[in-house]
Amino acid sequence: MSEKIMLGYDLQLCSMQGLKIPLYAPLGGHYIVVGGSGSGKSTAVLYWLYKCRNQNIQLYIADFKASKEFIGITDAFAEFEACYDLIKTYYDIFIDTPEGGDGCIKILLIDEIAGLLTHFSMTKEGKQKADEIRGIMSSVLMLGRSRKCFLWLSMQRYTASIFPSSSGSADNFHVCVGLGRMTVDGRKGLFAGEHFEGEDDVIFGQGKGIVLIDGQPLKSLIIPKVSKKKILSLLQK
Repeated sequence: MSEKIMLGYDLQLCSMQGLKIPLYAPLGGHYIVVGGSGSGKSTAVLYWLYKCRNQNIQLYIADFKASKEFIGITDAFAEFEACYDLIKTYYDIFIDTPEGGDGCIKILLIDEIAGLLTHFSMTKEGKQKADEIRGIMSSVLMLGRSRKCFLWLSMQRYTASIFPSSSGSADNFHVCVGLGRMTVDGRKGLFAGEHFEGEDDVIFGQGKGIVLIDGQPLKSLIIPKVSKKKILSLLQK
């Protein structure tokens, strides 16, 4: 699949040499972005969606916390507990999609997945739903690429517990992004302990972080300063 998304620029080169070198990643891939409140996660995701707006994409958005930052982009949209039904709908479509795909890229974006799973896990019935969501994510992560069906996850802290234990699902992400300050454990889990030369000299913050693209070395990343409101208005057109 040749389609690519511009993720942003190489932060290290911007900071040290004043060079704006774009960083690209395949559109056909599973994405995970991690960062605390105010780190720029939502801006990054909106920016990437804007960059691939001209592609043939079916977008499904599960916004558990009702952030209102993704409203109007797609009709396949859900908040709070309705996210469960949307995820199930996506899975049914995923199952019906043949090997090789049907000419359309299908993306399921789940914002604050950890919060969604924690909420459902508070009751016996909800725990069954949480386990079902974990199973759906694992299936899409392992089999989705051949059907052009992809999972995008956004969360404040990375934890492998969002996937079934020993499933190896987390290893199937093609693009991993960590924004702002990350915990040592979260960084280690997301980037498998990798580092890049000169990393200690780079200052991370809002819209700034680290990216690991499948088949490439670890790099620094800066998301262009853009207005979320403006991007959302453009995506809603």
